[in-house]
Amino acid sequence: MAKKKVYYNGVVYTADADRRIVTAVVTEGDRILYAGDDEGAKAAGGADAELQDLEGKMLLPGFIDGHCHPIMAACLLSGIVLDIDWTTEQNLAEIRRYVAEHPDQETYIGSGYAEWNFDEHGPAKELLDEICADRPMIILGSGGHEAWANSKAFEAVGITKDTPDPVPGLHYYARDPEGNPSGHVAESQAMDVFFEKVNFFNTEAMEAMLEQISADYASYGVTTTADMGVTLMIGEENYRTGLSLIRDRGYRQRFNGPGLLVADEALAERALSFGKSLREEYDDDRIRISLYKIINDGTMESRTAANSEPYPEDGSVVEPLLDGPAMADIALKAIREGFDLNVHAIGDNAVKSVVEAAKAIRQAGFEDTRITCSHCQYIDPADVPAFAQYDITANSTGVWFYGNPLMDKVLGHINDETFRMRSLRDAGARVAFGSDFPVDEYGNEPLKSIEMAVTRRMYDQPDAPMLKPYDEALTVEDGILGYTIHNAIQLHMEDRLGSIEPGKYADLVILEENLLEVEPAHIHNVKVRETIIGGETVYKAEG
Repeated sequence: MAKKKVYYNGVVYTADADRRIVTAVVTEGDRILYAGDDEGAKAAGGADAELQDLEGKMLLPGFIDGHCHPIMAACLLSGIVLDIDWTTEQNLAEIRRYVAEHPDQETYIGSGYAEWNFDEHGPAKELLDEICADRPMIILGSGGHEAWANSKAFEAVGITKDTPDPVPGLHYYARDPEGNPSGHVAESQAMDVFFEKVNFFNTEAMEAMLEQISADYASYGVTTTADMGVTLMIGEENYRTGLSLIRDRGYRQRFNGPGLLVADEALAERALSFGKSLREEYDDDRIRISLYKIINDGTMESRTAANSEPYPEDGSVVEPLLDGPAMADIALKAIREGFDLNVHAIGDNAVKSVVEAAKAIRQAGFEDTRITCSHCQYIDPADVPAFAQYDITANSTGVWFYGNPLMDKVLGHINDETFRMRSLRDAGARVAFGSDFPVDEYGNEPLKSIEMAVTRRMYDQPDAPMLKPYDEALTVEDGILGYTIHNAIQLHMEDRLGSIEPGKYADLVILEENLLEVEPAHIHNVKVRETIIGGETVYKAEG
């Protein structure tokens, strides 16, 4: 018979439909048996139950990272890791150090530079050539939607001045005045070419990094990760390898994923076929392949987000890869196969295409299909009510909600009109959160993200600029719901995850302090004391 455990004398935020706050929880095996007062908990636990006095600490449903890329991270972070706050000179110094310490590598992969360090022409290959001219090197920007390559990388994959851009103006190779590739590679279809022809990864490094990623997530209180897939630059083989490592090497978190991202119409059938093949092997509550992910524009930093207004630096206008009807046609094929839909949309025109597709999907009779608009950075106010009307989850990343004057030159007035999450919430939409790890900028800890969604200011910097519009700040409770039950709904698992209710999995996190009472600017300092998945402790803080 499964052992019962009683957690009592705490502040238990259940995240149930009534948003109850109780004092105790009883678990039995991997499930929650009871949530209520101390007396009732001890009665439900019985004489043989194990007792744990919470001593006033906060107990929450385990955090769900509703948008991340652990398998991609395992590939990218096993090489050169740069910091978004570093200057170009600091980045070059770290690249130089890494190459000097790893002189025998045949190729070099890295990630993390701030795209706004460069103008609209992007970084130059000559800067990397000075460090490494004889082996291919490619470094991804912090947002994962652009890259910086040396001359040897272009040579290795055969990209010359005569090579056409995959999607001119969106997926492209920046050029010098003579038309030669200058070093800047924008968006997945242009980046994928390098990874299809050159091997930048190895399984041993992936395995070690996945173990570290999982351990870190456990220390942050994360019990489920919603992997949002990989582009062709990582590829099917590496994704399969990542899944087998997750299954066989003790990855602590529950895992949801889609497999390949759909970055153009030509990939739609391939991604669906790959997802279906993975689902035959992985379809339980520890590893599920249940999502279909479409990338419909780029990022603001890379000047590839599909905004209705031109970019002020050069007057360029970027269109979404798919309009609403085209997206609906592609998505409906996956939805009819039982997949839920997640769409990357950052610019207002890309968001509009999600709204149009969602309308078509609902009108086609798919009322229970989960539709998520990921990122939601810039939204036409006229489209805000449609999120509730068509039951679209708005998933975004709290650590992006901070004032960044460096982006003024890239976006102009748009920089003061982003992340209108409170407007979405007030209109009845479901707001959820994910880190977008490894392109999370300032960490994949949920507590940082909750704080910055509330303060709209860089954590641990009380004098830092606040992100406009100031009245779009969310509440702490919004943040908790966004990392728990709202993400469970997004993943179609709200009957098993996301709240503390009898019958659900005993996925829990214990925090040192009550988030609802501490100063919002202190939330990132609140310590995770224990993380529990399926009734088993996977992390416990020392002391």
